[in-house]
Amino acid sequence: MWHLLSDFERAEYQSGAVGVCQPVYPPTIFDAAPLRFRFLLISQFFRLVRRVQDLFQWRLWSLGIPYIFIKDVDEITGSCFVEEKSVIFFKQTGYLVYRYPAPFFWIPVTLTVVATFGLLRFYEENRIWYLYSPTGAQSHAEHAVAKEFFNDRGGKFWLELTITAKDMENLLRRDYLDGVDSLSEYVQYNFTVPCDLNGKTRCSFSDLCSGACNENQVIPLFNLIYRNASSRLHPNFRLTYPTMHLYNDEYYVGEHFGGVEIDAKTNVISRVKVIKRLTGKSFSGLKLLETGKFRWEQDFIDYTEHFSHPQLNMTINSDTMIAREVRANGMTCIPYFSISIALVYTFILLTNRREHFHLGHSIVMALLGVAGPLMAIGTTFGFLFLLGYPFNSIALVMPFLIIGVGSDDVFIIIHAMRKTDKRKSLEEQIAETMEEAGPSITVTSATNILSFGIGVLTPTPAISLFCLYTAVAVAVDFVYQLTFFVAALVYEEKRITKNLEKPPIEEVYPVGSIENNKKMAICAQSSIRSNHPANPQGIVARYCAFLKRWQTRLCLLLILIVYWSASVYGCMNMEVKMDTTNLVMKESALNNVAYIYEKFLWSEGQLVLIFVNNPPDMTQEKNQWAVLDLVDRFEKLPYSMGHNSTSFWLRSFLYQSPLYHNRKGFYALLDEWLNDPESGASRWKDMIRLKKSENGTTIGIDKFMFATACAMGDDANWNTRERLQKQWRAVAGQYPQYNVSVFQAYSFYVDQLDSIGSTTLSTVIVAALTMDLACFLMIPSASSILSSSVAMLSINVGVFGLLSVWNVNLDPITMCTTLMSIGFSVDFTAHISYHYYRNPITWTTDERLADALKSIGWPMIQAGVSTMLCMSPLLINDSYMVGVFVKTIFLVISLGLLHGIIFLPALLLTVGREAQKKVAPADQLAATSSDKSLISNTSTLKEIPLEVKPQRPNLSEEESRRTG
Repeated sequence: MWHLLSDFERAEYQSGAVGVCQPVYPPTIFDAAPLRFRFLLISQFFRLVRRVQDLFQWRLWSLGIPYIFIKDVDEITGSCFVEEKSVIFFKQTGYLVYRYPAPFFWIPVTLTVVATFGLLRFYEENRIWYLYSPTGAQSHAEHAVAKEFFNDRGGKFWLELTITAKDMENLLRRDYLDGVDSLSEYVQYNFTVPCDLNGKTRCSFSDLCSGACNENQVIPLFNLIYRNASSRLHPNFRLTYPTMHLYNDEYYVGEHFGGVEIDAKTNVISRVKVIKRLTGKSFSGLKLLETGKFRWEQDFIDYTEHFSHPQLNMTINSDTMIAREVRANGMTCIPYFSISIALVYTFILLTNRREHFHLGHSIVMALLGVAGPLMAIGTTFGFLFLLGYPFNSIALVMPFLIIGVGSDDVFIIIHAMRKTDKRKSLEEQIAETMEEAGPSITVTSATNILSFGIGVLTPTPAISLFCLYTAVAVAVDFVYQLTFFVAALVYEEKRITKNLEKPPIEEVYPVGSIENNKKMAICAQSSIRSNHPANPQGIVARYCAFLKRWQTRLCLLLILIVYWSASVYGCMNMEVKMDTTNLVMKESALNNVAYIYEKFLWSEGQLVLIFVNNPPDMTQEKNQWAVLDLVDRFEKLPYSMGHNSTSFWLRSFLYQSPLYHNRKGFYALLDEWLNDPESGASRWKDMIRLKKSENGTTIGIDKFMFATACAMGDDANWNTRERLQKQWRAVAGQYPQYNVSVFQAYSFYVDQLDSIGSTTLSTVIVAALTMDLACFLMIPSASSILSSSVAMLSINVGVFGLLSVWNVNLDPITMCTTLMSIGFSVDFTAHISYHYYRNPITWTTDERLADALKSIGWPMIQAGVSTMLCMSPLLINDSYMVGVFVKTIFLVISLGLLHGIIFLPALLLTVGREAQKKVAPADQLAATSSDKSLISNTSTLKEIPLEVKPQRPNLSEEESRRTG
C-alpha cells in the first residue's frame, strides 16, 4: 500500500503532519478524491460493517475484513468529532482572549460583585430531620399526620431535659430528688424571657404554653409519694416500673426514668440514674407566639450551657439545639480557610517559576491563580442564594475543594504556556496554551460536574444541596480559569515582553540550505505538540522502559492483588450507621445527650405513637375488640415492653364506664368522662378527637392515638431501631381500613439508614458509567478507556474500602465523599489517557506513554500536592464530618497519583498495541537528500505556521535572485 501513495503523502505521513486522524488507507475507487475525503468514506463504511456485525453476530473474517484494521479506524476517527472540535474551539478561544482580554477579565469580576446581592436572600437550613432523611421517605408522611393531629392544640414544640447526678448514681436520694423537683419548677414557672403577651413584659414557659405541656405531673407525684416510706407500700400507690399505679389510674414512667432498678421484695422502683423532664412533649398543646417560643428556647439553651449545680448535671435535646450544634460544626471550617489559601498560594509561587525567574511575575500569577477559584466560590454562593437555595453547614467544605480544583487548572495552564515556542508571537503562544490545556481541563471539570450533578438528584437534601453548590462552583471555576486567568496571563505576558530587550536581527539563509533546514527543524520540534518521540535516553523514557519489564509488571500485579484484597475486605465490612453525633463537634453537649439516650433511655423504654385516622364505629363491641387487637399486636412485637407500657384511653374508659355496651349513651358518656376532673381522664384528651354536631353534641370519634414502649436493652443501636420501625409499619399496614400510621421522633434518621446503602450503590454506578461516557467523548480509544476505567474503579474501591478500615461508616457524609472521590479519580486517569491517546499511533507504546507523562505528569503531581495542602489545615479540626472529607481527599489523591504515575502507565503498556510501522521498499523510496529535506521542510511549514518575522537586511539584486 505504501507504493500507492504519492511522494508528498509519504512525506506527510513520515513527518507526522498527517496526525492521528489520517492513517495509511488501502486503495479504493475513490483514489481520485482528496485524501481526507477518501478516508472519511472508507471509515464510515467500516463503521457500518461493525454495526451490522454487532446486530447479526457475524464473524469479521466471514466478510474478509481484518478486525484489527477496523478497530484502528474506529479508534482513530472517533476523535475527529469531539476531541478535534474541542481543540479547534479552544485554539480559537485563545486567539479571542488575546485580542480582547478586557471583557474576559472584567466580566467574571463584575459577576462576582453582582453575586454579593445574593446575601439579601440568605437563609440557613440546618434541621437534620429534614436534611438527612430522603424527601420521599415514609417518615415525612407520618410526620405530617402527627402534625395535623396536634395542630388544633398549638402545633409542635419539643424540648427534653435529662437530669443526672454528678456522680451518676441514684437520683432517688432525698436531696437529689428535691433538687430535680425544684429544677423542674424553675424551668416551668420561673425562667422568663422578654415578651409582649397579655400585658406581660417577661414570660415563663407556663405563660407561653397551655395544655398538656403544663401538666407534667408524673415527676412531682412520684416525688410526693416516694419521699414518704409508708406511702410507697400503700396499696393505692404502687411505684412500679414501667407503669406507676395511683388508685385505679396508670401513669407510664418509662419515658421519664432511666437506669432503673427494682426492689426484688416490694417490686417498687429503688434506683433511678436519669430523669427526663418533658418540657413541651412532642406535638404538645402549645398556644404561643412563634417569636416568643423561639426566644425562650434560645435563652434556655444558653442557660443550660452555663448550668452549674453542686449535685446535678442537666442536658437539653431539641430541634433548635441540634440545628445550632450542626451549624457550629460547619462554622469551625472558616478559620482554616485563610490558611489553606496561603498554603496553595505559596505552593503555586514556588513551583511555577519561569526559566529566567521573574519574581514579580510569579507573585502576580500565583495571586491570580488563587483569585479565580475565590471568585468562583463567591459567584456560586451569591447566585444560588438569589435563586432561593438555602445554606447549610456541610456546604462550607465546598470552598476547600474548589481552591484545590482551581489550582489544578492553574498548573495545567502554566505548564502548557511554558511548553510553547517562545520564538512565536504571544498570540500564537496563548492560542497553543488554550489548545493544549483546554481539552485536559474540560475532561476533568466535566467529569467533576457530572459526578456532583448526579449527586444533586439524590433524595437526601443535605447531599443534594452540597452536590449542587459544588457542581455549580466547579463549572464557574472552569469558565473563570479559561477566561479570567488566561486574560490575566495575557496582560502579564505583555507586561514582561515590554520589559525584555528586543531580540537581535536573525540571519536569513537561502531556502534548501543546511542552515535553513536546521532552523526549520528546530522550529518544528519546539511545537507544543511533539511530532517526534521523546529522547529514548531521557529519564521518563527510561522509566517507561522499566515499567515495561515483565518483572516490574509482575511485582505491580502482586501489589495490586494485596491492595484490592484489603479494599474489598473494607467494602464488605463497612457498617451502615446513622449517628447524629457525627454531625456535631466532639466537645458538643449533644454527645452527652446521645450517651444518656443510648445507655439508659433507649435501652430501657422508648415510646412509639400510633395514630388511627379512620376509626370504626366504637359503639359496636366487635369494633372495640378489633381496635384492642390492633393494640395487642404492637404490644407483642420484639423488644416491646408489653401491656404495662401502653397508654390507651379506651382501656381506661371501658374499665371505668359500666355503660360501654349502651350504644345510645357511648359517645355522650365518653365526652362526659373526658371532661370530668375527678375521673382523672383529662390527661387522655390530647389523644382523642371527637366529632361534634352543629349543636355541640358528640356524635362520634374523628381520630385517636395511643402510645406503647419498647426496650432494646443491649441491642440499643440504630440497626435495631431500623428493624423495629419496619415491624411497626408492617403491623400498621395490616389495618388499611383504619388508616393507621406510626410516628417515632427519630424515624427520619432511620429512613435514611434504610435507604443509604441502595442509594449510594445506584448513585455510584450511574456516576461511574457517566464518567466513562464523558471520557469516551474526549478519548475515543478502546485501550485508553478500558485502562482508565479499570484504574478509576481501582481507585474508588480503594478509597471506599480504606475508609472503612479507617473507622468510617456509611452515612450521608460518606456518600458525599464517595461522589467526590469518583469525580476526582477521573482527574488522574483521564489526563494520562488523553495525552497517551492523542499521540500518533505510529509511535510505540513506550514513546506514546513517555510523551504523555512528560506532558502532564508534573502538573498532575502539582495538582495533587496542592489539593492536599489545601485540605491539610482541616486535619486539626476536631469534627467527624470534616475528618471524613479530609480522609477521602488524602486517599483519593494518594491512590490517584499512584495509579496515574505507576499502575495506569503499566496497564497501558500491557494492553496498548504496538505501532504498525510500514516500511516502503528501497527502490520505491529512492530520493536525494536535498529532495527529502525540501519535502520535510514543506510539510513542516504547512503544519506549523511560523510567526517569527525577522528584520531582513538589504540584499543586492544578485543575492535576492539567489535566495529566491
